[in-house]
Amino acid sequence: MSTAVPVPFGTPIPQAEPHRVRLRDGVRLHTEVHLPPSPTRRPRLPAVLIRTPYDKTHPDTLLPDIAARLTEAGLAVVTQDVRGKIRSEGRPVPFTAEVADAWDTLDWITAQPWSNGTVGCWGNSYYGFTAWAAAASGHPAVRALVSRLTTTDIGAELVHRGGVFRLGPMVEWLTSTWAGRANVLPAPDWSRRPLAELLDALPDTGSPLPPAEWATAPPGDARWRQLAFGGRDPGHGRIPTLHCTGWYDLFQRGQLRDWQRARSSANAPQHLLAGATDHQDDLFTPSGRSPDHLTDPAARKAMLDRSLSPATDFLLRHLAEGAAGASLPPVRWQSSSGTWHTARCWPPPGAVCVRLHLVDASAAATGAQGGALSARPDTLPNTACWDHDPANLVPTTDLNWWRPLLALPDERMVERRPDVLTFTGPACDDPLQLAGPVRLVLPVTSTAAVSHLVVKLCEVAPDGTSRRILEAPYRLTGAHERHRVPIQLGDTGHRVQPGHRLRVQLASSCFPLYLPHSAGTAHPWRARRPTGSTQWLLTGGHDGAHLELTVLPRPTYS
Repeated sequence: MSTAVPVPFGTPIPQAEPHRVRLRDGVRLHTEVHLPPSPTRRPRLPAVLIRTPYDKTHPDTLLPDIAARLTEAGLAVVTQDVRGKIRSEGRPVPFTAEVADAWDTLDWITAQPWSNGTVGCWGNSYYGFTAWAAAASGHPAVRALVSRLTTTDIGAELVHRGGVFRLGPMVEWLTSTWAGRANVLPAPDWSRRPLAELLDALPDTGSPLPPAEWATAPPGDARWRQLAFGGRDPGHGRIPTLHCTGWYDLFQRGQLRDWQRARSSANAPQHLLAGATDHQDDLFTPSGRSPDHLTDPAARKAMLDRSLSPATDFLLRHLAEGAAGASLPPVRWQSSSGTWHTARCWPPPGAVCVRLHLVDASAAATGAQGGALSARPDTLPNTACWDHDPANLVPTTDLNWWRPLLALPDERMVERRPDVLTFTGPACDDPLQLAGPVRLVLPVTSTAAVSHLVVKLCEVAPDGTSRRILEAPYRLTGAHERHRVPIQLGDTGHRVQPGHRLRVQLASSCFPLYLPHSAGTAHPWRARRPTGSTQWLLTGGHDGAHLELTVLPRPTYS
């Protein structure tokens, strides 16, 4: 059975004014207003709205610190527990009510005596989505948006990736956040079968797509858009937006797609800020570990400085009339070396595509080193074969898929398996700066009607340590058919150090990060005895497997 430990509510913040904002259906949402210290005759202020299910007063959310910093800059801050969560009334249900509830809250804010009628919306992860929901409402008060580590594409980029259900993250998030008013620390039992039993504790909320059906609804199901925005367009590009992502974040690809959509419509300034971070933490050290901001005060301050300084400048520039918020470049990105760069576009000017071919396929399943990556393909076609055994799934290497940088794992623990193919390049003579999208093109055949590919790009140190740069799954359909699969691994600003090598890793499962496939014999969410499969990868010749990297020539970045 799955178990869970309740998370204690945070302590109300003494300097904040508590309110209960009444919505159109009579539900009241617990809200706190943080105002800058000022003389008795306080001027009317722009506000920043933050709506979260994670407890607006809990220290681990950083919201008390964030509110304090934004008020120091002269902004009012309104934090709110979303419907059904923590101290707010109603039934907890993800996504469904956020647009309407945001509109009613914005109406309440603009009616307050301290409000000047303008509001910026700010948020990470789910409360990044609630910020988008406020923008999607079309309320005239919304003048700026800071979207961090999230995506508006709920079906294809948040719940799924590459057509594959994000099993571990979604089960943990749904059961920890949406099973009741309080949040809990879940401990799912991943051995349960069928896996659908993991969501048995979730109530039927009457939403367009109940959480218990999330793994059975395909990414393109129209109900995802109905669930997220009630069928509305999220409004990409309509208001000035700062899009913030991390190279190691789960939702990086979805965040970048939001920025690209907004930039293409270009009705208002759109800025991209991309750092060497995961869903919470800063750049890892050479040891593969990052300091934990929940326990390390210096790491906490560094995280707040990194995330809030550009956001505060952006909000001041677009909300506070006459304020001195600094101008932001169109793109600001961080290399894994720690260096920040500015550019007018992404990928940055001067970036070029480099192709590396997967060669020596006969060695691909013989150990961590495996086959090779080469600038030239094998002259003759070759194949590499591996099996998918549902009773012996390839395990995820991450100890925490939300915060992998706390201890970025050594991938050799899975690269030695016979059901994992690897292809390793030569050692770099000079630094190699990746700066843009990475794509892997794989000619593949499977015995299964439905199968999965899980691919990773890793950096291998001289001592053999292999650490992930990017990973992505892909859902393949059609038994015994030749597929030419273009897998978008995502974007990165990673710098490969001299003496280090690149490695491609290929498997058919990564459990429990992704829902394992059942060869198409049953839906994997309900399957009790999934069927195994065999896969073949074609290498060599003009049509063989290859890796496409976006890199900056050395004079561009050294």
